[in-house]
Parts: sequence; C-alpha cells; structure tokens
Amino acid sequence: MTELENYLCSLRTFGVRVGLENTQNAIAALKKRHPGLPEPKFLHIAGTNGKGSTCAFLDSILNEANIKRGLFTSPHLVELRERVRIDGEMIGEKRFEELAGEVKEAGENLTFFEFLTVVAWLYFCLEGCEYVVWETGLGGRLDATSAVLPYATAVTNIGLEHTQYLGDTIEKIAAEKAGIIRPKIPLFHTCEGVAKDVMEATCAKLGAPCKHVTFTEGRIEPLKYFISIPEIDLYNAELGLIGSYQYANAAIAACIANYCGIDTVSILNGLKRAVWPGRLQILRKDPLTILDCAHNSHGWQALVKSLSEISGKKWKVYFGMLAEKDPKQALEILGPIAEKISYIEPQNERRLTCEEWEKIVPKDGRFDLNFKNSADALKAISAETEGNILICGSCYMAGEILALMAGRTRDNSKDDPVGRK
Repeated sequence: MTELENYLCSLRTFGVRVGLENTQNAIAALKKRHPGLPEPKFLHIAGTNGKGSTCAFLDSILNEANIKRGLFTSPHLVELRERVRIDGEMIGEKRFEELAGEVKEAGENLTFFEFLTVVAWLYFCLEGCEYVVWETGLGGRLDATSAVLPYATAVTNIGLEHTQYLGDTIEKIAAEKAGIIRPKIPLFHTCEGVAKDVMEATCAKLGAPCKHVTFTEGRIEPLKYFISIPEIDLYNAELGLIGSYQYANAAIAACIANYCGIDTVSILNGLKRAVWPGRLQILRKDPLTILDCAHNSHGWQALVKSLSEISGKKWKVYFGMLAEKDPKQALEILGPIAEKISYIEPQNERRLTCEEWEKIVPKDGRFDLNFKNSADALKAISAETEGNILICGSCYMAGEILALMAGRTRDNSKDDPVGRK
C-alpha cells in the first residue's frame, strides 16, 4: 500500500459521522489557501434509490451540451477514483495524491467520506468546472456533500434505508433527505405520499421552488425504453439505461437540465447515451445476463418489475449481500421470478457469509450453489448456456464481477465504512 492508501484506510476507523462542521472547516481552510477560487454550480442529488442513475443521465446531458462538468458519486464499483470525474475521466492517480495531501493538511478528523468529498470539491474548483453533478452519501441534512451551496437540488425517492442514522419511518428519512434543500434554491423530485408532503412543506418553509416532476411513460421495445415530458417539450426520448424505474430518474435529470438552460437536442441525446455500470447492465445477450446493484427492498421491487417487462421467463439468480441488509426480505421479493438462487459471498468485511445464508434459506432444490468468492461464481455464470441470468444484491459484489471481467481484482480495502459504529 502507498502512504496515501494507508492514510485513507486509517480514516475508515472513524466510521460514519453525520454533521458538517469538519467538512466546512476543511473547505474554509482551502479557500484561504486559494483566495478567489471560483466554485462550480453544484447540482445536488439525494434519494434512497436512483440518485446514481439520475447523476449519470445528467452528466451525459451536460456532456452533449459541451459543458465542462464534474461528477461525484458513491460508492465506487471497481476503482476508488471512479467517484471523482471531470468530463467522464476519473481523477488521475498523481493528481489525486497531490490534492489528498493538501486536504490532509487542511482538514482535521475527517472521515473517509468527508475526506473524499473535500478532495472532489477542491479538484472541481481548481479545474474550472462549470457544473458539478454532486451525489449525497447518506441522507442529506448532515451529509458531507451539504457543505456546499447548490445551484439546484433533487430527491429521487424515499424508502427505508440506513435507519440507524436516518430514522425508522419514511417521514423521518424524508426529512433528512430534504435537508439538502436551501432557501430560494429549486428542488426537483418524484416523491409520493408522505415523502412528497415533507418535500413540499420544507420548500414552503424555505421559500424554495418545489417542482414535482411528472412524465409520460413511452413505448417499451426489447431492451429499450422511451419517455415524454410535455412540460419541457420533450417527446419520445430513448433512455440509455433500461428498466421502468429509470423513467423518474431520467425525468428529474431532464428537468434540471432544462432549468440550467440546456437545449432539447442535448437533453434527448444525453438521455439516450447515458451509461451507468451495474444498473440493469447487460453483460451478454445470449444467454441474457444482467448485472444490477439493487440492495434494498425498494431497489429489489423496482428490479423485479423491470425484469418482468424484459422477459416473461424466470431467472437464474446469483445473489450476494451485506449482513446489515435483510436476506429474508430479499428472498420474498426475488423468489417469484427465480428459477434458482445461488449465493455469492462478497469480499467485504461486512458481508453475509455463505454459512449465514445457508441458515436462512429453505431446504429445497432452488437454492442451488454457494460461492465463497466472485471468481468461482463468474466461472459458473460463464458456463451457463441458456435461460435468463441475473447477478444482484450488492454494489461491492457487482464491482468484483466487473473487475474480474476486465481481468482485474477489486481492492476491497477502500470501501466505505457505512453500517459500522
């Protein structure tokens, strides 16, 4: 390990800390080092699921408009530096080390995520980005990314997640996510029910324009989805990311882009050319093999709905998850579409092991095989010659599969400490 890698790993011992003070102090110190440093327009995206895809659609639209843009997302699938990109290119190793050294001097007691957030902020400012697509980590109100003033905000949807940090009801979690809303800064969202009420009430209190994004689902062709948003004169836009759950994400991205003054042609092309690995990603078409990062009940439900649209046949499911998730709930949701379910143990310290999985699953023939690592699982998947194949359950395991397919090994030592005290 390099000196920087050792330092980043040491930061992980701080775990998760909700609060902005340390991040704000680090940014303030860096502003003193770089007086007059211009800041980009931050497009701040929160939500339980879909925020990464929304970021991908928005980044693609900005690219089509020839706008210099930054992209900050989490977690990474294969390489830590994936999280910090300018114009589609992840930050270079040398540049990352230089900026990390500067942030190390400026910030005290930063957590892993806070540190990466400040590095990303500094990089985007120094490189003169016009816009930055800025994804939250956890929540919103006290998430490190909220240390910046946004140009626009968005909340994709609300579901139960990270309840130990965000609250144990939809209303409480919505209130945390709504924490990204700022006075007079517009919010774009697709929340429903009590979450919608929270968004509207928060915006009213802060005098922030609140736009509940609506759209019309278009025709569905084999592995192709289309959307129309009459309010911004957008019709029959093809989506580069498949799955009906992408409609709302694409609509939010399109409406934010429209607010930013981006032309309709760029929006159309950006939606069509968006790429986001690990989200209903087609690894091969014969036999149809799909990789997806769904890892909570809301995500699994959306995944099952889309898979049912893609094919009426059942799926051979290769599944892996972290111990903090709910495997029984996963089985309830994925079970109806599964011809068989094989378990892949992610190489992450928070993993649900094969032994723990075996204690949970019923003793029947559908629960086919267990794999202690992704490499062995990929060999079995590659040997499949028929049927539909789904790989899902964990971003970390998905990253391992993608790395192996590229002839690499994923470095799990740089993963986020979410879920640990």
